[in-house]
Amino acid sequence: MTDAADAPWIAAPAEELCLDFANSRYWRGSAAPSDELEGVDALVAWCEAREGLPAAQGAALRRWAAAQGGAAAELFAEALRLREAIYRLFHAAAAKAAPRATDVAILNRALAQAAERRAVEPCGDGFGWRVGAGAPGTVPLLTPVLWSAGDLLVSRRLAKVRSCANPQCGWLFLDDSKSGNRRWCSMSACGNRAKAHRHYQRKRGMARD
Repeated sequence: MTDAADAPWIAAPAEELCLDFANSRYWRGSAAPSDELEGVDALVAWCEAREGLPAAQGAALRRWAAAQGGAAAELFAEALRLREAIYRLFHAAAAKAAPRATDVAILNRALAQAAERRAVEPCGDGFGWRVGAGAPGTVPLLTPVLWSAGDLLVSRRLAKVRSCANPQCGWLFLDDSKSGNRRWCSMSACGNRAKAHRHYQRKRGMARD
């Protein structure tokens, strides 16, 4: 097997990886959205946790970012631009709306620069993609996210993409429920909030009668 430091992107991306990346900014509809990505260090940490970026590569990227302030800032800004384009593409799909041409172009430009999937090789309990190592940059760092976004957009599973019905949330997810009409990112979060709000409105209405 090729050493992870030489072929960093051998792990096949999870189907929902692109949605997880889009969801790194949450409570999008609220007055004060929260962001999991607050700088290059947080971005690298996210890639280590979600993409399977090897720790040695993560450490090398942090050293590079510390030495290349301006380039690192641009890398981070580009990562956020990609994230927002990916979010809008899948939010439009969930709403059965036409995507913005500019968002399609942003994703396609990044995909054209993404690492080539050259071969499969054993990886953990299964297989992964073998690619060549490249210079630090937004596209190499987010290649698995880009693969995931492209694969999901052209698959039949795109029809299962949903956006949480809580307008303050906007979380994206794949609806694998038997009925196919899941509305909430989770019942324990937004679902219970909606239920509590409906209960409050009913009690308020009864009090007025």
